[in-house]
Amino acid sequence: MNANKLLVLAMALSGLLGSAQAHEAHADHAAHQAQSAAASAALQPLAARYELKSGDLKTGWYLWRAADSIETADLATGQNNIWQRLGQNDYSYRRVFNKDQRVVEYSPGEIRTRHAAPDWSKLASIVSPQLLGTLRRGASKTQFGQKSVRYSGTINDQKIDLWWLEKSQLPAQLLIAGHDHRLEMRLREIHDQAPADWPRATEDKVASYGLIDAADFGDMESDPFVARVMHQEGHQHSH
Repeated sequence: MNANKLLVLAMALSGLLGSAQAHEAHADHAAHQAQSAAASAALQPLAARYELKSGDLKTGWYLWRAADSIETADLATGQNNIWQRLGQNDYSYRRVFNKDQRVVEYSPGEIRTRHAAPDWSKLASIVSPQLLGTLRRGASKTQFGQKSVRYSGTINDQKIDLWWLEKSQLPAQLLIAGHDHRLEMRLREIHDQAPADWPRATEDKVASYGLIDAADFGDMESDPFVARVMHQEGHQHSH
């Protein structure tokens, strides 16, 4: 499968569901973050494997959720993202680029400087409570041994069709369709503990990777890898 097309698919998912790093310029942002953290505190730890599909492109996407950490793995880009919650309003963030064997670390201070604190409830559940609240609730059925409820609606000219697992607080199926795109996200496995062969960025795995502090980016612009990451961030923060 063409790597550039896979990257487009991965970026489409990020854009449609909302980037965890996106700047939220709301006056009540801090209060919203605290509410989101409190709402997600009781979510059960779990691991989930999804299949993403857009046209003839298909790839895998993984989620590991714990009380104070959330990790995702995107097979399209070969990247893992790891968020750690440090107290009520502080976070650390790691971007693991497996193909480049590099890790970029964002300290709590750097995240505050970038106004990049995540919506923790969105990280933990993929779909934010705010988005769920704007959709129309419909029929229900059993999926993965639990109640699944259908939600649907149109937001920003995009049709959304979602089957929502109420106990796990995760999508079982998600379809987002616009004028020129169609993205499907389908849950394939869900576990209390992830299988050992899932592509997690363990300390052993990344021990040999090059480590970069994101605060040092300004002094490393001549590094092609850093320049690429900075370009990606510029694109994300423009949304």
